Amino acid sequence: MERVHNSASPLRRGPLTRALELLGVIAFVVMFFSTLLGVIARFFEFGGVEWSFEVAGIAFIWITFIGLLNAELRGENVAFEALNQSAPPALKRVFDLISILALVTMGGAFLISGWAVWQRSAMVPTAVLRMPTGVITATVLILGLGALVIGIRRLLVLTGFKQRQEEPV
Repeated sequence: MERVHNSASPLRRGPLTRALELLGVIAFVVMFFSTLLGVIARFFEFGGVEWSFEVAGIAFIWITFIGLLNAELRGENVAFEALNQSAPPALKRVFDLISILALVTMGGAFLISGWAVWQRSAMVPTAVLRMPTGVITATVLILGLGALVIGIRRLLVLTGFKQRQEEPV
């Protein structure tokens, strides 16, 4: 049996994967240049760009959470790989089920806790730029929803309710 979370080859990425990769690259570029600007400002001792480190921090959070979804879409979560590769096919199915259930549980926890934080503090301004902190909390909601969707899709494929598509996600 083919493993459930093996994704399409990197040459056949779907629109969702490409969109998440693009978002990750944009966040990385923003983080890199805002950090560079802050470092240059400190080195040459000029002010007015204190906001650059806040922007870099927010971009870093986006990179982290979008990167988690990208890795999960590609099947690059290494949690059970060593055991899974050496296990017989029946045990591989058990490991796949455990990893899917862990992913769904984690996604649900992120979605529930992210929603609770969003309701209480989405409009609280950040320290320097006074942006709503919902810009940060949105990453938790996106990760939770993404993990739930990926996990449920894999569970449907594993249980046979849904045929594995050759189209990339």
